[in-house]
Amino acid sequence: MDHYTLSKTDLQRLYKDIYSKADKIIEPILGAMFLFGLLIAFFYDTWLIAIGIGSLNMLAYVITKKMLPESNLYQYILSVISAIFAAQYIYQMHGMAEMHFWVFISSTLLIIYQNWRLQLPLILMVYLHHGLFAYLQYSGYSEVYFTQLAYMDLTAFLFHALLATGVCGISAIWGYTTSKRTLQDALNIKTLSALQEELRQNACKMDELNTHLIQVNEEVHLKNERLHASEEELRQINENLNALVAHRTQALLKQNQKLLQHAYINAHKVRAPLARILGLVHLFDYETEWKENEKILIDHLNLSARELDKILKEVSLNLEMAEFKE
Repeated sequence: MDHYTLSKTDLQRLYKDIYSKADKIIEPILGAMFLFGLLIAFFYDTWLIAIGIGSLNMLAYVITKKMLPESNLYQYILSVISAIFAAQYIYQMHGMAEMHFWVFISSTLLIIYQNWRLQLPLILMVYLHHGLFAYLQYSGYSEVYFTQLAYMDLTAFLFHALLATGVCGISAIWGYTTSKRTLQDALNIKTLSALQEELRQNACKMDELNTHLIQVNEEVHLKNERLHASEEELRQINENLNALVAHRTQALLKQNQKLLQHAYINAHKVRAPLARILGLVHLFDYETEWKENEKILIDHLNLSARELDKILKEVSLNLEMAEFKE
């Protein structure tokens, strides 16, 4: 099995989709945070802070995103202005403890970008704001609001900072874990898509192979039918030839039988006159007063008659043997 990885293009496409969905959630919340600043301005008449700082925060986010659309710098700006909004609310409400919870809310919201590093600007700004405002408030500066407590010792401050750090740390771990899971899911989807494509290609090859096999089977079937037809034709020809040979053989046997009978009859017909000739020749042997030339003729006639008789006997014997073989 091939080892699949996410390419740079895959990662860019993946994070672009994540950021786009996150922006659609965050931007309305960011607008609500600006409106929240205006809402709490009624309590202590902090309109200048609400409008001034809130507007600067919104402008910083919008300008950064518009000027650097391919960069994620605007997310770090978002992390910073989230901490500034929390500091703004704390100041507007004169150090109300509940306004400190905005740090935790902001930290949780940043998880949606699946980038643990976004927690760093937030917590650093919280350190800076809390440390500076706590120092100024407890140093006697008026209108510097960090807490409504008359006094906060170093231990309480450190616990405050530690808890804020813990929340940001948990959010960072959560964002990191979510990012890893998203990458793994994307890799699984890519692997699954690649395997599905491979299966589809294999299925296409199998279909082509099946189509080829079907064609081959059809060709083989057609050839078998032709071969069967040829065999049937040859069988019919053989049957016709056998019938013809049998018919011709019977005809030849009948003709041969007729010839044998005819030869046998003719041999017997010839034998009777030949026997009479032999008898006459035998009678000539009793006559003594023959001239020399007549004697020679009679001897030749006797010899020829005996040779002819011998031939007829051989013919008769051969005819009898032929009948016996049949």
